Amino acid sequence: MIEESVKIHDKFQFELKFTYLLAENTDRKDFNVETYMFIPNSLGVDPERYTKSDFYQDIQNYIRLKTPTMLLRDSYASDNAPLSLLGRSVAALSCDPGNANARIYTYRLKMFCSIFRTAMRDEKSFIERQQSEKDLEFQLDRYLSSVSEGIAEFRKLRNSINVSTVPEKNFCLYSYADEYLSLQMNVYLRELHFFLQSSGFRKSEHFMEQIVKKAKDEISYRKNAGYPSIPTEGGDNEALIFRRGALKKFVGSALFLRTKKGKEGLLIEHALLGLAAAFAMAFATSIAFFSKTSFEELTIAFFMILVASYMFKDRMKEILRGYISAEMRKRYYDHVTKIYSDGGQKIGILKQNFSFVGENNLPSEVAESRKQDFLSGVDEDLFGEKIIFYKKRITLFSKIFKSVYPDFRINGINDIIRFDLSEFTRKMDNPDEDVYIPKKNDYLKVAGARVYQMNLITRYSVEDGASSLNKFRITFNRNGIRRMEKIGL
Repeated sequence: MIEESVKIHDKFQFELKFTYLLAENTDRKDFNVETYMFIPNSLGVDPERYTKSDFYQDIQNYIRLKTPTMLLRDSYASDNAPLSLLGRSVAALSCDPGNANARIYTYRLKMFCSIFRTAMRDEKSFIERQQSEKDLEFQLDRYLSSVSEGIAEFRKLRNSINVSTVPEKNFCLYSYADEYLSLQMNVYLRELHFFLQSSGFRKSEHFMEQIVKKAKDEISYRKNAGYPSIPTEGGDNEALIFRRGALKKFVGSALFLRTKKGKEGLLIEHALLGLAAAFAMAFATSIAFFSKTSFEELTIAFFMILVASYMFKDRMKEILRGYISAEMRKRYYDHVTKIYSDGGQKIGILKQNFSFVGENNLPSEVAESRKQDFLSGVDEDLFGEKIIFYKKRITLFSKIFKSVYPDFRINGINDIIRFDLSEFTRKMDNPDEDVYIPKKNDYLKVAGARVYQMNLITRYSVEDGASSLNKFRITFNRNGIRRMEKIGL
């Protein structure tokens, strides 16, 4: 019910992606995800210097629908295919370009692009896993023809949307989608070409020639269409890279969900803090009342008692506030995020919590997994480590999804977390260190890299179900992340 992937996003960020699959026969489903980060003490990360606000500032959280998966051909070659739905929206828009038809058209346009791109990616990965040359040849032929046919069928809609009754804005949206698909097609053709170069497949040259021709044809098509995303050998290709990123966000916006963040238990916390203030005030007032009955007139002693009572009142209030806040943190999550569809229906709830934990408070399977990694733990055994615990609980209302997204089979959401390690590099030593190798009567100086390792353990489960455990190691230094690897358990 939960799928996980972990990868390097850029120089200083890694990405955790969890996919929560909807339950077929229940109205709601609860998921629990725990992430443990084991950080060497030498990096200076501790509860005093790295607070909740620091942690939440270092993470970016994206929640979006899981892209429906299907074969390339199924995305355009049947009556209920996403491209067929888009074609019907184009016809409706040309007859009545009102807001309702325009909204459906825009949504289906973006969804087709997302589905077609995902199908290109998945089938390319499937081709790269083929073991038989006969199967590989068949899959390559089918892939190249399906990609070309799908793009060609999509471009047939151009004449239907480029009519006088359709506002120019809607035709521009079609042009953006067309440019996006062309760019994505080139990306996956290039990756397939790189695969064939090192595959040893006897017909690699034949297919590589086809791929390069298709890639060149797409560049020529974009140039003739007036799209700015044309690669050049002598320039910095700023326009291509910018538009590729912008178009990706434009198409992906159909999958991103609306969220509203709040704090759990806020009313209860304010009520308890109010009671703490009232209790402290009652203490000070009772002392003042007792003193007034004991002293017939104002004296220095009476004055000192009043000052002491107010001093103790303030300290008592702060102690009670601290105790209440600590207890609230134990019992409630830091943030509660309500998840909504574009139409405003609440389809899920996400809760998250951050804390430092001690080794003695680790679940037994997490502690055992950490102990197994002896060699990478040499530094930690000598100097110790801090453990960050990041907990999430996700509730999805499965039944609502079917009514909110009737056009496409949405079977889950993706929860994407990007974590920035820049803060962890501040206390690091110089990343370069010379290494000397004895040679005859002298030493050869060679380059050396000083690195640090952070271990990451994820544990996730569905309510009333067994938990799964995965372990990763991030090797990084002051120059950024060098590698990220999954460690066998």
